[in-house]
Amino acid sequence: MLIILSSPKGGSGTSVVAASLAIASSSSTPTLLVDLAGDQAAIMGLPEPPVGLSDWVNGMTHHDFDEILITCNENLQLAPSGSSAIEILSTNAWNKLARAVTKKEADGCNIVIDFGQANLPLAFDKLIHTHYMVTRPCYLSLRRAVNLDQRFSAVIVVQEHDRVLTTSDVESVMKLKCAAEVPYSSDISRRVDSGLLKSRLPLLLHAALSPLVSPGVSP
Repeated sequence: MLIILSSPKGGSGTSVVAASLAIASSSSTPTLLVDLAGDQAAIMGLPEPPVGLSDWVNGMTHHDFDEILITCNENLQLAPSGSSAIEILSTNAWNKLARAVTKKEADGCNIVIDFGQANLPLAFDKLIHTHYMVTRPCYLSLRRAVNLDQRFSAVIVVQEHDRVLTTSDVESVMKLKCAAEVPYSSDISRRVDSGLLKSRLPLLLHAALSPLVSPGVSP
């Protein structure tokens, strides 16, 4: 299973949703969280790794792919972003990364990729995957989203109190089904800020996201 998450606008919660989805997945299946947005080490409460994906694909490290992975828990590994911007990767670099990810999936891992705001390169668009758009019910985010030249399988809505727009509005504007509604709460923020998300995933997050990584689930 290969799941990609991205958002039309920064600050939508994509990285926290991706981390939470990977943690939920790891409760039953070996999982690899691929960080192409740059924040996953911090979200997982880990020190910033010295090398990562951008270094590996550009041949700036002698390490093999598996050697740059960081263990988050018994069933979850993180592929950190690296020292340079993902957006400037060459076509060959994207192809190299796609091959490595495909191999991990073939070995039995669930793959969760945090793409942030990046558009999918052709190497990843060709893979068999589920691509979720993560958004708050926000006018500015939806205005950007409708103009994206990007295909999505479904949308994950990060709920906020006092928003005028609803999940139904998001579905209507995007012509997409809502795959999950993720609560926005101070408890989740405290887990992230304290680096405890990977060891104490809030029950509300687990309940919202675990169906997306259950066998037989389709968007």
